[in-house]
Amino acid sequence: MQHTPQNTDVDRRSTLSVCLAATADRPLGESLAMLHRIGADHFGLLAATMAGPGRDASVDAIRSSGLRPEFIAGGCRAMHDGDGWERVLSSLERAVDAAAEIGAPTVSFTSGGSGRLTWEEAADMAVDRFGPLVEYARARGIGLALENTMSIRSAMSFTHSVADIAALGRRLGVGLMVDLCSAWQERDLMQTIGDNLDSIRIVQIGDRHVDATSVPNRRVPGEGSIPLDRMVSEVGALGYSGLVDLELLGPAIDAEGAESAMGRGLEWMRKYVQ
Repeated sequence: MQHTPQNTDVDRRSTLSVCLAATADRPLGESLAMLHRIGADHFGLLAATMAGPGRDASVDAIRSSGLRPEFIAGGCRAMHDGDGWERVLSSLERAVDAAAEIGAPTVSFTSGGSGRLTWEEAADMAVDRFGPLVEYARARGIGLALENTMSIRSAMSFTHSVADIAALGRRLGVGLMVDLCSAWQERDLMQTIGDNLDSIRIVQIGDRHVDATSVPNRRVPGEGSIPLDRMVSEVGALGYSGLVDLELLGPAIDAEGAESAMGRGLEWMRKYVQ
């Protein structure tokens, strides 16, 4: 059955955001100043940026910037048949606390690795392990968004497709962060996005060349192999009008310079994202 696009007669233009992953090693104040220079009003940042002794200064910098933090991206480097989960979940709880403090509505996270478990076994364990985090975030008024990853990222995720995160997200009762750069060749992708439209909190974009065999290795939209112009148009035609975030990082971005690459990527989004 084909998904029927929602009525888009009214203005439903998506909010455009820039993720600060590529500048995570810099003082946050410098990254925020860069966002002002390229004209980005909304942004996401890594959980690591809000951790450690510089946390209070980061909170102050965000509050005084006049910019809108949209999400904090938390990692999950633990296997469901291994240990390290106490540390991972504690880190994600701190990300939720930071999001509440700076006014970011969402914390994104990955599912963790499956190790030697089957997908189904890992999913069962994920429901048990993430259950307390879901309740903690709900009590703080913060939404969670489960992110899909490339299979090369198996150390941090066993949910590599949008269908995967939709299935696990339903069981967890959380939203979704759809990374088109990881999912662009997925079978029935737009059908799956349309069927889960109400759960999607963030659509993230970035380009890459099909012959790239390492990560991270992203390119400015329009300069890789992914047909992002068509894809963001199709997502918009489905009725999606939420956050669209640009994530750029890797050697090509470093070589050009994050500010130049992000600025050009933001201009691309202004042209193609509706």
